[in-house]
Parts: sequence; C-alpha cells; structure tokens
Amino acid sequence: MDGDKEMIHLALTADIIPTRRLHTPGVDTAAVYGLLSKADVTIGNFEIALVEGGTPLEKLMNIKADPAIARDLPGIGLDIVTVANNHSVDYGVEGLLATRKLVEISGVSVVGAGRNLAEAAQPFIVENGGMHIAVIAFSCLTPTGMAAAADRAGIAAIRIETAYEIDPWYQMEEPGDPSVVKIRTRAREADLVFATEAVRQAKSVCDLLVASIHWGFGSGETLAEYQWPLAKALIEAGADVVHGHHPHAIHAVGFYRGRPVLFGLGTFIGQQVFLPASDAAKALWQEMSPDGYVARLTVGRHGVAAIEAFPTTLNSERLPTLAKGDIFKGIAERLARLSKPFGAAVSVEGDRLVFQPDCTECPIDKKDSPKNNQRNEHDHFQEISSKPNTASRCSCRNCDNAGACTTLNA
Repeated sequence: MDGDKEMIHLALTADIIPTRRLHTPGVDTAAVYGLLSKADVTIGNFEIALVEGGTPLEKLMNIKADPAIARDLPGIGLDIVTVANNHSVDYGVEGLLATRKLVEISGVSVVGAGRNLAEAAQPFIVENGGMHIAVIAFSCLTPTGMAAAADRAGIAAIRIETAYEIDPWYQMEEPGDPSVVKIRTRAREADLVFATEAVRQAKSVCDLLVASIHWGFGSGETLAEYQWPLAKALIEAGADVVHGHHPHAIHAVGFYRGRPVLFGLGTFIGQQVFLPASDAAKALWQEMSPDGYVARLTVGRHGVAAIEAFPTTLNSERLPTLAKGDIFKGIAERLARLSKPFGAAVSVEGDRLVFQPDCTECPIDKKDSPKNNQRNEHDHFQEISSKPNTASRCSCRNCDNAGACTTLNA
C-alpha cells in the first residue's frame, strides 16, 4: 500500500466502447493509455455488454463484444469503471451481471450495477496515498426494466421525467411550428432523494467522492434541462467531483461551490461503429464526434486542487490518440466557449488544458451578496490549490451569490 501523500492524481475518461481486442495498441494510442497508467486512480465508463449469444432487449440498438476484451482493460490503465449506462444492459440482466463479473475477474472494479438497488448504488472505495477515494455511479438513461429495485437486478438509475410545454400565444400565430414546444425535464423526486442520500452516506466514509453519471444527449452541445440542477444536488449532498458521460461529443465543464462538474468527456474508445446496425443506428453514429479528453485531477483530503485535460481524437481503429494542431485548438476553443456560462475558465498550457473557476461574469460583487459575512464557497477551489484568489467577483453558477443574481442565475 502506498504511504501517505498530500495529493494524488485521478484520471477520468470518456465512454469506453471496445469491440476488438485492446492488447496491441499503436504507439500513439499507448501514449494516451500511459496517462491512465500513471495516475493513482483511473475511472471510466464501460459501455458494452461482453457476452456470447444472449437475448437482446427491444431497444433502439444493441451492442455486444467478445468477453475476452475484459482481460485487456487493466492494460489500458483502468482501475474502476461504471456500468450504469444504457448499453451495458443491451443483453438484459444476465448480460449485465456477466459483464460485471468478467471485468471484476480481470482486476478492474465495477460500480453502478447489482443484484438489487442497494448493491447497484454501493460505492467502491479505494485507498491510495493514505486517502480514501469513493466512486458512486448512476444512469439517467434507463431502458425499460433495467433500473435496479429492491427485488430486481439492474443499474442504479435516476429516472428522468419529461413534459412538453406549449406556448399558446406562439401556437396561435405559428400553428404547427415545432418551436412552440419546450421540452422540460427533471429528475424523478423519489430517485433523487435516494441518490442524494446514497451520496451522503458514501461521503461519510471517504475523503473524496466522485459521482459518475450517465446523462444528457448523445451528440451536439446542448445540455438537457435536468442536468445542472442534478449536478448541484449531488454536490450539495457531498460529491466532490461530478463525472459525466454519454454524449459522444465534448460538453462543458462547470464549477459549483468550488467543485467541478464535467458534463461530458466525449469518446475514449468508440468501436461500436464496426458492428452491424440498422440505418437509424448508423445515422446516429455519423453524428458522433471522434473527440474527447482525459481529465487529470490533483486531489487531496479537502477536495480538488487542480484540473487538467489532455484532448484526444479517435484514429481509424477508433482508439484514442493525443489531439494536435487544429484538432487540439478546436477542442480548446469548444471547451472554453461551452464552459464559460458554467463558471469555468479554460487556458492552454503546452499539451494540455487547465480549468479554473471563472469569476469575471458575475455582476454582483461579493460585498453585495446577502451572504457577505459568510465564507464564499468559490474560495474552496482556490484554498486547496494554494493559489492566490485575486478575483473580486464570483460566477453565478459557481457559488452562493447565485441566489441574489437576477441576470445569470439558472
């Protein structure tokens, strides 16, 4: 066991969907795997059933791969994976539990699924450098019958309720225009209560908690309405990091109360495109970006001190390589643009990107906040990183000033 350390490195990856063996990577891909291997703890989203045969669920698409792939996962640097997602269940509960067993036998720990809800929502705790790091996982994408319950195996789910709000005035003057409909989404109350209590309990037995969550839309850059409120609820319950996945495109990074929210890291391995599929599935795959990033977080007992991102893009084998040139620049610009409204500033430092809370957007000075006599939660990140906090303003999405802001509050 490692001796005590003040800080350790966590690596977080995007979606991992292999359909071919991974034990002979090329030089460029091996360099990316090296980022995972060098980290003290690496966490990813493993999103494919490893089964031979099996009965597919009735759903938009079903993907599976050779069970032997499980043996290759430790070699790419993975320590912990979540299977709380919408494809690990493609071949039913039997396929889900068989996949979990194969991955665990390989030496990689699994969270997010179990023989009942209590087991599926059980965090995995690893000790490294004298610190206890916990990972708990949920999915907001829940194929019918695959959400675990007290008497049913499945994935740990936070189900999402959807409503369609029609603007009657717009409808009267533009009948039939799709713009009259606004899609409203929110986490189901009972699931949210269960999830936040599970987070509280997990935080009580660890130094740092990563909440890994499968959510959002599969492509594009728009967030679903429920995502930001859910992220805030998980952080308020005790999560130190929200690790988001599912979008096959890079999404924003944000900060709330000094804790980072990584909405979507894109694609890490995306070999599902080599499988037979319907025209509808192939059309969806065409919309998916090949880009992603590996996040490296420097963490201590009091939280996250630094966040770096190493941009990647998929090669012809749909394996990750380090992004360079215009691709690197495009990823940096995309992250900066998408992240600014969520209180994150992005800077380029050599071959990586660095994220910091951005305090330039808020129109409210700290002295004007109704909580001006209290420690501002934005300072949490600055104190841990031991960097001077020279900002005089605080992002509305990032701290408790949000309650007083009428311009940017969301």
